[in-house]
Amino acid sequence: MVEGLSMITVRAALDKCADWGEPRTVEGNPFRLACRLEGAATPHEIDEAWPSKLLPTDLRELWTTSREGELFVDADYGQWGLNLLSPAASAARSAKEREERPDDFAPGDVVVGQFLGDQDLLVADDAGAVLVALPLDERADWYKPAPSLAEFLDRYVSAKGAKFWERTD
Repeated sequence: MVEGLSMITVRAALDKCADWGEPRTVEGNPFRLACRLEGAATPHEIDEAWPSKLLPTDLRELWTTSREGELFVDADYGQWGLNLLSPAASAARSAKEREERPDDFAPGDVVVGQFLGDQDLLVADDAGAVLVALPLDERADWYKPAPSLAEFLDRYVSAKGAKFWERTD
């Protein structure tokens, strides 16, 4: 192992919230939060949604761990949390964003999810790095919270759904 590099996997990060089926409160968040992960997508389902795209390993691992899901969703009002998209929904949303915002969304970008309560999107670039796309801001102003989806999910789960990448000052 190279010093300083995390060996966290997408599956290990998601396993940390596997027991979050029943809503619960967490310190610092006024909402009752719950997590829901669907069963795995098949490799065929992923290839059908992304037929000509070489996907970063973390994306394939995400979808073969859980086709889609919700992480730390506000169980009462739906105003908080992250909705992870299925391979087909991801492909459709990625195409839509590239069409509507061609100066911001690169051809290799994959929309992985949407944050509830706002219009921020979780995006993986063609190298697998994670960006948080803001609805009114140019790409240069998007958050860059993690170099990989596995690291992002690990930090997001550890923060129990708090947006750790936003400045608090």
